[in-house]
Amino acid sequence: MTGQGSAVAPLARAVPDLDGLALPELSNICVVRPRELWFSLGGAFLAVGTILSALAVGYFAKEQHYSLSLSPQMIGAYASFTLAFLFFALAIAGWGPWLRWQRFPDITVLVKGGRTTVATRLMDRLPPERTLLVIVNVFFINGDADRNVCIRAAYLRVRTKPGSGWGYWQIFTEPTGPVEYWNPVRAMELPINLGPRAGAGGYLIFELPDYLAAELAPPPQAESVVEIHEALSGKVAVFPAMVVGGTFRRRRGLVPTTIAERVTGPPIQPIRTHGLSPWERVTKPE
Repeated sequence: MTGQGSAVAPLARAVPDLDGLALPELSNICVVRPRELWFSLGGAFLAVGTILSALAVGYFAKEQHYSLSLSPQMIGAYASFTLAFLFFALAIAGWGPWLRWQRFPDITVLVKGGRTTVATRLMDRLPPERTLLVIVNVFFINGDADRNVCIRAAYLRVRTKPGSGWGYWQIFTEPTGPVEYWNPVRAMELPINLGPRAGAGGYLIFELPDYLAAELAPPPQAESVVEIHEALSGKVAVFPAMVVGGTFRRRRGLVPTTIAERVTGPPIQPIRTHGLSPWERVTKPE
């Protein structure tokens, strides 16, 4: 401690960056589309039923007093044809119950506020360096009653200047070394494991080094969001970081995203014109 009210901030437990590793995600296991799966199974059972029917006809033509309709081969053909019809019906309906486990879970994020503060990075055998911290007070709630949630990583995305070589977003992580600042708080430990209907909260701390701050967009275009990675589904989503307070959930502020959007930015949404009056279709120039 070097001054009154300042202290070295405790760091969250170091978690290795798993972005480049091949994780056994459910999205990589269940890659078959529902229609493809059901049509494949339906075709397989249809072929099995055809083969069993041919065997039954062969036995009927060869042996006397052979019951064609009640033979074991024909009963198996009945079952195969029934299953084939069922699978074809599921394919037409597009039924895929496992797709629910592949989408981003029902997470509600309560943001209680965000702030920035000037800090000092402490380094061995080197003079202290000035740095900037972004602190977001959040509370995560798992809204699913039969599903666990594992938030394995959290990053800060900040909008860069147009034409920046860093891409559309600049990515910032938690401090990698001890930092000292006024009124320190304890960062949440990652990963954050939540059971069904469970919640957990705390502070997410991100460091913005001075040499990267020059690439960020000026205040009129400035934008920052928190990027969270859910390990069990393999999906990524973002929510606003620097807000006074708010509640964000799927389709209500918690926006799905991809790693590629760090460089390309969010996809351009098509302009809706169907169903609008002629005067509503006039767009204002940016």
